Amino acid sequence: MLHLNIMSTLPPVTLLYGDDEFAVDEQVKALIESLGSADNILMNVSEFQASNLSFAELQSACDAVPFLSTCRMVLLRGLMDTSRNNNKIASSKGIMEALISYLPKIPATTALVIIVNRKLPSNSRILKAVRAIKDATVQESILPTKSDLLRWIKDRAIKVGGAFTDAGAYALADAGVDGPRALSSEIDKLLAYVNWERPVDTDDVIRLVPAAGQADIFLLVDSLAERDAHTAIRELSSLLGSGNREAIGIFGMIVRQYRLLLQTKEITQAGGNAADVKSLLGLHSFVADKVTKQSQRYRLTTLEHIYRRLLTMDVAMKTGSDTEIVLDIMVAGLTT
Repeated sequence: MLHLNIMSTLPPVTLLYGDDEFAVDEQVKALIESLGSADNILMNVSEFQASNLSFAELQSACDAVPFLSTCRMVLLRGLMDTSRNNNKIASSKGIMEALISYLPKIPATTALVIIVNRKLPSNSRILKAVRAIKDATVQESILPTKSDLLRWIKDRAIKVGGAFTDAGAYALADAGVDGPRALSSEIDKLLAYVNWERPVDTDDVIRLVPAAGQADIFLLVDSLAERDAHTAIRELSSLLGSGNREAIGIFGMIVRQYRLLLQTKEITQAGGNAADVKSLLGLHSFVADKVTKQSQRYRLTTLEHIYRRLLTMDVAMKTGSDTEIVLDIMVAGLTT
């Protein structure tokens, strides 16, 4: 008879909490997968919602003997879910009182995982109770801030076997994707697109994530095209001060935008339209429409001249010039 010796790697009690539900769910998934085979998981994992549970049911599950294994896992969700009605909140509170008393008595063959999808104060009773248990684990997961988002994207890509360039990460951070779960989905999609063979760059993000990074960049390029120095400086300051962008990434996106404008102008001067731009350059329809309209404000020779100047500035930055000063010079040069 096979007995899986996994208890040595699992804490008797684990408390996973925080407002980053995606991170919490990933931690839960990893704990479940640590039990091994699908059959073992099926036979030895029980999951409960505190709002629909009596403490007697919870204790019965925790006291049950593992089936063909040295460990069983009990997942408890919704212990402090304030979104429910008053009766269910009262029920959850009742379970918590009994649970806190029961924690030191949990059998050695049971791993209890308590999942709370919210922040907890440092004086939380459940937090203190779990920390008092020998070998227990407490893990807080906090939603990444804007300033953390670039690092989060790059770290997430590495975790799943891929990579992003700095500019690619800037573009995805700018895309307005709602929350880590959706961002993770976009990262997976982008890495699949490049087949994990190279880092995801700005062009990849623009092609696959609608309007990624474009709103602010389009405003800046619009103002540059109209020789509106005041608006261009304001938009540049906004981009630099937004918390998840740096000058080198902004400059890379501006260079890319003018490259698209130059390519678009060549297509339209040859008789093409926005649909041709979308097809030939592989752009999302939103981006194709915007660059087609923007290109109408320039002559082809002007775009060629601007693009050459931008490439010269790019060399200057890579050889040590202050990037923000180069950006200021660029704005001044393009609006005079």
